[in-house]
Amino acid sequence: MGTAPQTVQQPLVLSRAHIFGDDLAPPRQIYVTYIPVVLALAGVLGWLMSDESGMVLACVVATAVALYTLWGWLFLRAPTRFSTLLAMSLLLGYGGGALNTWITLPRGGLSLAEVMGLSEGVLSRGMAAVLFSSAALYFLGELFEKPIFGASFHFQITRKTRSLIYVGTLAILAGYLTHSLDVGGTVSSQGHISIPGLFLIWLYYPLTAISAAAFLTSERRSDRLLTGLSTLILLLMLTVLGRRATIYTSTEILFLLPLAGYRWRGRLIRNMLLIAGLTAFVVVCALTTMLLRISGESMRRSQKPVTVVRRFQAAGKLVKKGGAVTIASNATQQNFQSRTFVLAFLANILDASSRITPALGQDAVSLMATAVPTALYPDKDRFFSEEGLVDRQFNFSYLDEANSVLTAGATDFGLLGMILYPLLLVAIARFVYDFVGRWLTATPLMIVTLSLIFMFLQTESILTAYFVHFRDTLLFSALIVLFMSFPRFRLRA
Repeated sequence: MGTAPQTVQQPLVLSRAHIFGDDLAPPRQIYVTYIPVVLALAGVLGWLMSDESGMVLACVVATAVALYTLWGWLFLRAPTRFSTLLAMSLLLGYGGGALNTWITLPRGGLSLAEVMGLSEGVLSRGMAAVLFSSAALYFLGELFEKPIFGASFHFQITRKTRSLIYVGTLAILAGYLTHSLDVGGTVSSQGHISIPGLFLIWLYYPLTAISAAAFLTSERRSDRLLTGLSTLILLLMLTVLGRRATIYTSTEILFLLPLAGYRWRGRLIRNMLLIAGLTAFVVVCALTTMLLRISGESMRRSQKPVTVVRRFQAAGKLVKKGGAVTIASNATQQNFQSRTFVLAFLANILDASSRITPALGQDAVSLMATAVPTALYPDKDRFFSEEGLVDRQFNFSYLDEANSVLTAGATDFGLLGMILYPLLLVAIARFVYDFVGRWLTATPLMIVTLSLIFMFLQTESILTAYFVHFRDTLLFSALIVLFMSFPRFRLRA
């Protein structure tokens, strides 16, 4: 007796959940056990020591783990998880930043806490709490968050993708000319930010990375010429957005290249030139940013608006007078010594939350409310700031400090908030990503992915910025889908 043949129903369209590949890497033992244990032990030692030695120990461990994670992610194609990226950025921003200041800042034999006017042990316990938070992100993220890309995924840059690069470059250039974009990003007018400006800044960084990848992997000479020109324009305009934007975009370029088909092996000279070129670009951008900042400060006394064009004109006059590069270099060096030290604000909040009842969620709720458009919530407090709440709650006098998901967590719930808030943030980001991923094709989903990665690479990012980014992702990804759905018109002889 024979058996009837059976037919297995195959979907006509690949599920959007697997569009980046379904051969996902399993959890890695080093990220489930070794790294979380090392971070936790170093955190405990730093907390118990509660002195400068404990802070330095915690910073060294944080920096080493972050650099190890960064190297594997960029050059060894380690799995991409939002939880891992957030842990890496927190360790590098707080630990590496504090370590840099401890090494480079002249202190005349004083401890870093004494120079900053802090009590002994506050910095060490603050850095230990960062290690605890990052350990939870590594451990739980590796176990419960699926990697975004499959092991064999290849990002194909199509004709439509190149068309998006060209049109997007022209749109961003128009954004500067129409003052929708300015130094540092979007332009705010009477408390309102233009929707075109929000869209362009959301698109800018992913488009730059995709354009650079298209240029370095193009085989046709015409494609290489046009994508190279677009990349050059986007990189030059990127200098206006600040040093951190330049660093994070360069990081995304290095990350995207292997996914787009660029081979690191067997190209030693080319790889060295590429990395050296990106490094030189970051240095030049840092100096240009400082020069634009100095020229902008000198122009604020005049009655004319301080636009990008006027900033460059003022910077050009400084260069003609001579000594502009030296002024920018000295200012950048001084800024580099102290600006990377973002630990003090967080450590002070954590210390105060152990003596005074924290805000119990008021900070997160208020920051989330500010992300709601005024048209939907006209009565919101548009002038709310985390620093103001911290001052009222803990009797401080801060004005403008380094905000992050950790400072929000510490403000609301102390050490417990520092551990829970990053986990909740990753969960929300993953929900948004999985939701939009059901409807997007490869190129729009790659733009969404790179935009979220760019967000998680930043240590200093107030909680409102995350909610605004999630909101914009839901809205603006539809515009990319609409553009990609336009038919291509070709002329025939």
